[in-house]
Order: sequence, then C-alpha cells, then structure tokens
Amino acid sequence: MNSQALKKAKLPNAPGVYFFLGTPKLRKDGSKILYVGKATSLKDRVKSYFSKDLMKMRGPLIVKMVEEARSVSFLQTDSVLEALILEASEIKKHLPDYNTLEKDNTSFNYVVMTKEKFPRVLVVRGRNLGVDENEYEKVYGPFPHGSELREALRIIRKIFPYRDKCNPESGRPCFNAQLGLCPGVCSGVCSEKEYARILRHLKLFFEGKKRELIKILEREMKTAVKGQRFESAGEIKKTIFALTHIQDVALMKRVNPRRELGLTHTT
Repeated sequence: MNSQALKKAKLPNAPGVYFFLGTPKLRKDGSKILYVGKATSLKDRVKSYFSKDLMKMRGPLIVKMVEEARSVSFLQTDSVLEALILEASEIKKHLPDYNTLEKDNTSFNYVVMTKEKFPRVLVVRGRNLGVDENEYEKVYGPFPHGSELREALRIIRKIFPYRDKCNPESGRPCFNAQLGLCPGVCSGVCSEKEYARILRHLKLFFEGKKRELIKILEREMKTAVKGQRFESAGEIKKTIFALTHIQDVALMKRVNPRRELGLTHTT
C-alpha cells in the first residue's frame, strides 16, 4: 500500500477504528481485514504507518502488514472511549491475522459479567476465560491494552455504576458505593430489578449501541416524568448528558501522542 491509497481513504482528524484491508477473500465486503486499530485521530494514526521509522518503531510484522495491505477503511466514533470498545468488538468479529500474531491472545483482557443475582463486572485475562465458561453471562473483548481498559472502565463506571466485589444485601454500603461507583446492591438501596436495568444499559454500551441506548433512556425519562418520579427523571437526564458528552481526556492521555505518531511499539 502506498501514500496515494491513503489519500483516497479521506481519513478524518477524529477518533475511531481503522482497518487495513488486503486482497479480496470470501467476505461480504470483498476484502480481507488484515489489522484493526483504534485512534484519537484517524488521520494522524494511519499516516504514522507510512513513517520511514516504521521498522524501528513497530517491527517487521507491522511492516509486512502494510506492504500486504491494499486499502484502508474506518469507522468514526464520538469519543476515544467508544473507539476502544469498538476496536475490541471488531477484533473479536474478524480475528485479523496481524492482530493475533502481534500479541498472544491469552494475554488480552476481557470484560465479563457473572451469572449471579447481582452480577459482578470484572476484567479477566484471556488465559483464565476457559476455566469456567458457565460462570459468565457476557464476555466483551479482547482489549489489547490493559491500562487503557482500566482507564475506560473508570469513565464508564461513573456513568453506569456496577458491583465488582461487595456482598449484596449486607446492610452496609461498600467503599465503591460511598464513591458512587456501586449502585448500592450491598446496602439494599438498589433492588435486583433496578440493578438489572443498569446492566441492560451497560450491555448496550459495550455492544456499541449508544444511539439505541439513549433512545431507551429518553423513553424511561418521559415515563418517570409522567409518573411524577422527578428525582429518577433527573438522574436519567444526567446519564444521557454523560453519554453525549463523554469526558475521556484521561483516556486520550493514556493513548498518548507518541503512540499516535508511531513512536512506541504498540497497537
């Protein structure tokens, strides 16, 4: 692939996920996806693959991938956080050769939801996923970079608080509940029904269905207003605002500019 093909892609200076495509295979889109990556700036990130220092900074595997590639496509997102989640979804969906070759799958991170009355949301290494598959209701990933995933979960948990360690219905709030990061399944403030509702919203977010999620929340807010549950309606309004104004500055710093310019050995 050369710089002329890059120009045709018309990549925006915006966050999203990019795809290096190879020779046509038996796929619906007529192309073979060689590699999937995320970016704070699609334009700058993909441009970095054509740096003279690519061999030194990324190694022979990525150089080979770029040589094999014939074109680039992309999906733009509203935030870096959503790009990170979409990247994991697309890697799982397509299993691109160069993503799996670049890093051992067993070292990838996954977000799981356990099968319990009050499910826990946890980060699990790929090597531990197969220990007891029946333990998990949902599995999201792989997420190639653990530090970025932890930063992302800190942002997500402020929007959708969830349980990870506390003892449900113990009668006392856990430390995270005091910080607003657990909805209070421990103290009994949050019922099983309400917690299930929160997790339904969280699942939609991890599935990349933010627009559908916002529509559901808007309907819930209108229902709460009609029922004169104004405090509940106010909380839902805050959630909608948080989703439409995701503050992922910390995550953008985590996906630092040196990476965006291809100056570190990473995805």
